[in-house]
Amino acid sequence: MADSIRVNGRETSWSDVYFKVSDERYYGITEIAYGDKRTRSKSYGMGRSQAPRGRTSGKYEVDEATVKMLKKSSKTLREALAAAASDGKSYGSVTFQIVVQYADTDDEVQTDTLHECVWVGDATSASEGPDALFDSISFDVMRIDRNGLTLYDQTETAP
Repeated sequence: MADSIRVNGRETSWSDVYFKVSDERYYGITEIAYGDKRTRSKSYGMGRSQAPRGRTSGKYEVDEATVKMLKKSSKTLREALAAAASDGKSYGSVTFQIVVQYADTDDEVQTDTLHECVWVGDATSASEGPDALFDSISFDVMRIDRNGLTLYDQTETAP
């Protein structure tokens, strides 16, 4: 299926992004970044062509996801994760799922699911000025799927 043509159409923008952690929606987010890659190696052998003879299936790697949130929103998320912890305090020990949805006016929704996330970092800065205060949070992510499609071979992946 080819990409559709849009003439003077509306493209997906920040107002179309929805962020959910464990089925709870959070609104105070101003930035999110995540990514994955599959690093492959070429294999060589003897022969005049000096061209690769093949490539490996690769190694799937996921970048840390980073989110910039208003302080009040990050406090709410931190408290929700801590409540799910066995001791009621250790929000860094809780495994959860992040769902990011991009929904435009054409009723097309792209859903990116970040599986088996854990909170790994907090960064806070405050400065004089009219702007609201934010926290930058880092999450370790095990796998990402985009509308159920994966970059990795999921035939042997745990659910």
